[in-house]
Amino acid sequence: MLLSSVILVLREVLEAAVLVSVLLALAHNVRLRNHWLWYALPLSGLCVLAYSRSLGTLTAALDGAGQEVTNASLQGAVFLLILPILCLCTAFPLSGQRRLLAGFMTLAVTFAIVRECAEIQIYVQAFAAAGDQATAVWAGSGLGAGIGLSAGVLVYATLRALVPATSRRACLVALGLIGAGMVMQATMLLEQVDWLPHQAPLWDSSGLVSEQSFLGELLYAVLGYEATPGALQVVLYGGSLAVAVAAVAVGWKWRVSRETTA
Repeated sequence: MLLSSVILVLREVLEAAVLVSVLLALAHNVRLRNHWLWYALPLSGLCVLAYSRSLGTLTAALDGAGQEVTNASLQGAVFLLILPILCLCTAFPLSGQRRLLAGFMTLAVTFAIVRECAEIQIYVQAFAAAGDQATAVWAGSGLGAGIGLSAGVLVYATLRALVPATSRRACLVALGLIGAGMVMQATMLLEQVDWLPHQAPLWDSSGLVSEQSFLGELLYAVLGYEATPGALQVVLYGGSLAVAVAAVAVGWKWRVSRETTA
């Protein structure tokens, strides 16, 4: 139970921590103050509380698919918010779009934290209620959270250590991959409740990296790794990456046109 708690909580915390770290590094790169994060944290706390209190209603909604659909919607929302962030940060230097960018970052972090914290809360409440497992669950959860946050700090420090131009490119690539991973996870959730059709896998990479392995769990958390993806999953993942690239292209075109007319 201790190891299971470590892996589950680490997986959930790592996804949000990496996203926050990349956004923080990107904000520093485009000279945006971090006040957006201080708005996102209390807002996330309020939303997590509201989510937990309405969990029973959500679970029963949509013929029992309410929780999965809600989580998939949160992940889809994060991806949609990442797109304008990619566009605006590619168009750097910013002029009158700083508040808009800060708003997108605030909402993206809020939705991501709500999604991950809700999963952790459900797990802890379910297993910590059993007296003989409570100690292992709490200890494992604390350890997993600590490792996840430490990994986020390491990602932030690594991105900050790069030269500005390279750091910005790395952040944009990371955001695109994180966003596509969110779409992949949302697709799998909707397949679980039959909102999307199940399809035969196109390949099986379990021999290389098993989904049940520690590395597989981490890759799932950050990049939405799936060892046996169906055609729909592959198409949506590839389409998400293509849309992210298009958002960067729009931002670059905007920047070039602005420099030309200046």
